Amino acid sequence: MNTTYIICAVVLLLIFVLYYLDRWNKSQGNNAEQTEQQPQPEVPAGECCGKHVVCEKQKLAEARMRSAQYFDDEELDRFRGRSSNGYNDSEVEEFRYIMYTMRQNEVREWMECLQARQIELPDELKEECFSMMNEME
Repeated sequence: MNTTYIICAVVLLLIFVLYYLDRWNKSQGNNAEQTEQQPQPEVPAGECCGKHVVCEKQKLAEARMRSAQYFDDEELDRFRGRSSNGYNDSEVEEFRYIMYTMRQNEVREWMECLQARQIELPDELKEECFSMMNEME
């Protein structure tokens, strides 16, 4: 009779252990799935994620929400709404002149200003502009 109790206790203990192992494995699987489904946390403002061009574009997109600041470039307002590939050579040179006459640490703010004013930088100048901004880091 005692062996019967011992065998029942061992069987119940095994069932108990298997039940909780199964629940633990399922919860670990759910945590892994939730981790994969969660979006990547946003990088706090002022920090870079290591993808500089991506960070710069993100910062420029945020600039649309802020009010426009001018850099003695009011004449560029006539380009509002124009596509970045729709500029002729003299217009591109006008943008280039303004970009190279300002202090290098103002280029990022100037880009934000253009975005807020809905003025697209000519395609020909985008790489130069991002290079200037990255040199400041």
